[in-house]
Amino acid sequence: MSSALVLAAVPIVLAAGLLALMKVPTNLQLTVTDSALVIEPQGLDRLWTRRDRIEVPLSAVSSIRIAPRTEAPPLPGRGNALHLSGIITAGPHGNTFWDVRRGDQLLIIQCLPGAEFDALVLQFANPFATLTRTRTVLAPFRQAA
Repeated sequence: MSSALVLAAVPIVLAAGLLALMKVPTNLQLTVTDSALVIEPQGLDRLWTRRDRIEVPLSAVSSIRIAPRTEAPPLPGRGNALHLSGIITAGPHGNTFWDVRRGDQLLIIQCLPGAEFDALVLQFANPFATLTRTRTVLAPFRQAA
C-alpha cells in the first residue's frame, strides 16, 4: 500500500470515528449507597471522562433535576474535559463534571460547597426514570436532614 493512499485514508478514518462517536450514547451507572451517589462511567466513557468512579456524599447533594442543555452550567474557557461542540463533552470542566453527547434532556446534580464538583451534568438514555429512581432512594435521607 502506498504512503499516499495511507495518508488519504487518515481523514476518512478520523471522520468515520467522529461520526461513530456522535452515535454512541453515554454509558453511565448511577447507584445510591447508604452514604453517597456513585457515578461509574462504563466502557469508552471511562476513557472519555478519565474517571472510573465519582462519589458524591448524600449530604453534599443540594438538588437533582432534569434540564435542557441550555440550562446546564456554562463551560468555562479551557478545562480538562474532552469537548467537541455538539458531539461530546466528557470529564471535569472547571468545577463541573460532564458526560454528555448530543442529548438535550440532562440530569443535573447540584452539590453544596465543599464537594469535589459544584455540579455533575449527565446524560442517560431515560433521564426521567433515573431521576425518579434516585429521588425515591434519596427521599428518606432528605426527610431526616
